[in-house]
Amino acid sequence: MMNGEDIDNKEIIDNTMEYKPLGTMDAINSESIDDTVIRGNVGKSVSGEAHEKPKRKIITRRGILRVLGVLAAFMAFIAIALSPVFVLKHVNVHGNTYLSDEEIIRISGVNLGENLFQLATDEIMQAMGKDIRIDQAIVRRNFPDSLDIQVVERIPLAIIKCDYGYLEVGRGGIVLDAHRNLSQIPVPIVSGVEVSDLFVGDTAENQQLSQVLDFLDKLNRDTATSIAEINISDPNNVMVYMNHSVQLKMGALDSLQKKLEITESVNREVKQAKHPIDYVDARFDGSYSIKLKE
Repeated sequence: MMNGEDIDNKEIIDNTMEYKPLGTMDAINSESIDDTVIRGNVGKSVSGEAHEKPKRKIITRRGILRVLGVLAAFMAFIAIALSPVFVLKHVNVHGNTYLSDEEIIRISGVNLGENLFQLATDEIMQAMGKDIRIDQAIVRRNFPDSLDIQVVERIPLAIIKCDYGYLEVGRGGIVLDAHRNLSQIPVPIVSGVEVSDLFVGDTAENQQLSQVLDFLDKLNRDTATSIAEINISDPNNVMVYMNHSVQLKMGALDSLQKKLEITESVNREVKQAKHPIDYVDARFDGSYSIKLKE
């Protein structure tokens, strides 16, 4: 038999054996559950990605027809582009005064009989821009069989003598062309100055020549083409020889605006004169006097 003390001790022992700290168990269970859930999710995610198959693209009938349409349009363009209808037969040149049509076509590098679609207009314009005599060129196709070339020339203002012939010079003294013999170009020859070792693209650096070129550049074209020669051997006594053998004594090329007005006025006088003019003296006071031939 157990006495009361034994019974109480048993209950305490039993209670001690059955006692489970809730905090410890919750922590264990929570860690186990969380670990299980995390591992399970990761495993499921990796497994799902590993076994996921790429989606297949479905080509519809509309897509096939669209591709075929593009190919048909491309083939039609090629057939049209290579058609003999678009063969170059005419080259139309505009804006040229000093260069001939044939020279400009030669500079462009195009040839009759080429396919119009195969002509690269940008490359043609670049090739023409390399010629010092052409300031600007615009090239356009003119269907079905023509090419239009619009040019802006660098205008020659005078011809000067050099050590191997003659040079055409333009604004700023730039040498535009060279000739062995005196060419039939409607610009005056400037005598009294000679340069050496200059070639196309070079610049003639001479103060008196620069003054004459500036003078010629500002004249109207009708008056400029009426001048045959300008002699600058004496800078203080410049002589201008106009058509019809009229001599214009200019003095120094100062007071440029006055000299321009006098020269243009003399040009009109020469054209309207009823009697032959021997010379015109414009050396003094911004005015001029006319001496008629006897």
